[in-house]
Amino acid sequence: MLLRSLMENRKKVRGFSNSQGGVLLSVLLAIFLFSFLLLNLTTSYHQTADLVSRTEQLYQAKIAKELFLADYPDLDAKNGTWMFNLGELIYETEQNQVKITVKIKKKTYHFYEKNSTSNSSD
Repeated sequence: MLLRSLMENRKKVRGFSNSQGGVLLSVLLAIFLFSFLLLNLTTSYHQTADLVSRTEQLYQAKIAKELFLADYPDLDAKNGTWMFNLGELIYETEQNQVKITVKIKKKTYHFYEKNSTSNSSD
C-alpha cells in the first residue's frame, strides 16, 4: 500500500513537471511568433512609407516637367535651369528632343521629350 502511494506520487510529480515543460515550450513558441509578426509588420510599414515617399517625389517631378513644357515654347535659350519650390529642373536641347533632368531632394529623374510636340512621353 505504501509502495503504491509512492508510485502514484511519482507519476503525479512527473506529470506535473512534464506539463510545466509543455507550458514553457508553448510560451516560448508564442513569444517567437509574436516577435516574428511584429518584425514583419514593422518591415511592411517601412517599405510602404518608403514607397509612398518615392511615388510622391516621382509625381512632383512629372508635374514640374509638365509645367516646364507649358513654358518651353516661349523660352529662347536651348539650355538652362528652371528653379521651382521643391528643387530644380535642368533642360538641354538635343537635335529633335529635349532632355529634362529634375532634381528633388536627393533623387534625380530624367525625361526625354520630342521638340515638335508638347505631349509627354516618358
